[in-house]
Amino acid sequence: MLRLEGIDKNFGPVQALVDITLEVPIGKVTALAGDNGAGKSVLIKCVAGIHTPDDGQLFWENQPVRLNSPHEAAALGIETVYQDLALCDNLDIVQNLFLGRERLRHFLLDEESMEIAAGRH
Repeated sequence: MLRLEGIDKNFGPVQALVDITLEVPIGKVTALAGDNGAGKSVLIKCVAGIHTPDDGQLFWENQPVRLNSPHEAAALGIETVYQDLALCDNLDIVQNLFLGRERLRHFLLDEESMEIAAGRH
C-alpha cells in the first residue's frame, strides 16, 4: 500500500533521514522502532505531508506521490494521530480523532457518525 524508496531529509546541515526504504503492506501491522533521534518522527511527518523529502520517492498503491500537505495525505487515506496527551486533553478520544475534520449535521457536531466511524477502525 505504502512504499518509500531512498528517502532523504535534511534540516540545514543536519541529516535527519538518509536513504530510507520502507514498505507497509496492506492488512499488516507495521512497527517503526528506533532510538531517540533516529528519525522516526521526521519519517512519519514526510508520510503525513508535513515535511517534503529532499530526495527519494513515496509510492501509494504503487503510484508515485508527492505529498505537500496533510490534506493531500488525508485525501489518499493517510492519517496521523500524534502522541501528545496535552494537545486537547479536554476532548474525548473520538473528538481528538476527528480534530480538524469534524463531521457536522445541521451545523452541530455529528457525534454519532464520528463514533460509528471511529469504531470501524
